This record gives sequence, C-alpha cells and structure tokens, in this order.
Amino acid sequence: MSDNRRVRAERVEVRRSREAILAAAEAHYAVKDADPSMVQLAQLAGVGIATLYRRYASVDDVIRALHARLIVHFTRVEDMVAARSTAWDAVVALVMGIIDVLQEHPAIPRLNRKMVALDDSDQFTSTWNDHLDALIHAAQAEGSLRADVTANDVTFAAFRIGSYSNLPPDDAGRIIGRQVGIVLDGLRADGTRQPLPGDPITMAELHGIFQHEADHPVE
Repeated sequence: MSDNRRVRAERVEVRRSREAILAAAEAHYAVKDADPSMVQLAQLAGVGIATLYRRYASVDDVIRALHARLIVHFTRVEDMVAARSTAWDAVVALVMGIIDVLQEHPAIPRLNRKMVALDDSDQFTSTWNDHLDALIHAAQAEGSLRADVTANDVTFAAFRIGSYSNLPPDDAGRIIGRQVGIVLDGLRADGTRQPLPGDPITMAELHGIFQHEADHPVE
C-alpha cells in the first residue's frame, strides 16, 4: 500500500472510530445519567480500549466532544427563527425548534449539566443571548408577546418540555403538543387562547405514563 493510501485509510479509521465512540456515548446519556467507564464505553462503541484512549484521554473529554457536536443542532433553530416573517412566528419557531432538537437528542440536557460540572463558566447559549434578547424585544414591540417575559423564560419553558424524553411513544406527540399550546397561550400579549391539539390526557393514560416511566427508568 502506498504512503498516501495508508494515510487516507488511517484518517478514515480515525473518523470511523470517533463516530462510533460519540454515537455510543450519546446513546448511553440518552437514558443514563451515570458516566460509563472507559472500558464500558469502548465495549458500547465496539472499539478496542487502546483505540478509545488514542481518540479521547478520558470520559470527560468524550463528554466535551459530544456536547460540542450536539449543540451545533441548535444552529438550525436559529435558521428557522431568522426565516420567520413576524416576531411572534419567530418566537413560536424558537420554542418548537428547541423542543424538536431535544426530542431528537435526549442526551443534551444531561450533557448540559455535566458540562457545567466540568466547567461552571460554560454557557452553551451564550452565543444566542444577543439574538434572543433582540427577538423578545421585537415581539414585545410588535405587541404579540407579553411585556413581562424574558428570553430566559421562553427558552426555559421550551427546554423543560423538550426534556420529556420518557413518555410512551404513542402518546408523546399529543402530550408535548398540548404542553406547547399551553405555553404559547401563556406568552401571548392579548390573552387569546387557541384550541389545544389532541384530546385531553385521561386518568387511565396518566396511569399508563407513570407505568411506562416505572418500566423504563432513567438511571
């Protein structure tokens, strides 16, 4: 094999093993809070322990790399917000976009907490702050958003709903949709109410949700 081909093959292997490690770590943190050992992570990723150590020196380094990768998904939320024609529609896009990202990547809230533990100066939304404040002020000036709301109020509500990651799959969309409707109605400046999507949650369904959580505990 020529030197160039060998270098290309090595680069492909490095990329493949890193992808496998980060994918395994994301799958782990989607359902578990406790950190895996390096040996466990290597087994989950299907790579040798020596390969894992060549790519990442510690689980903390894996957490940092995975967190950096996942928060990039929020750039598409920024794009959705920027594409809306009114400030209120942009607020709705912000709420829905955050929820969608968190539903697709349920490891993010745990990784956020772990990043703060690793470095309490880490603020992954810091690049958003000016844009979010401007959006909130624009919606308030537009008269569509209540005047006593801040950007943190809006994003916190979206993150809490988006973090509902342990719901029965058949009911998750309707339950989250109703919570979104309640939040958006609470944000409207004029106090108007829109019909909530889907049927109300019955006591039997509530019991089923609790049973699902019991059967699928987050560790």
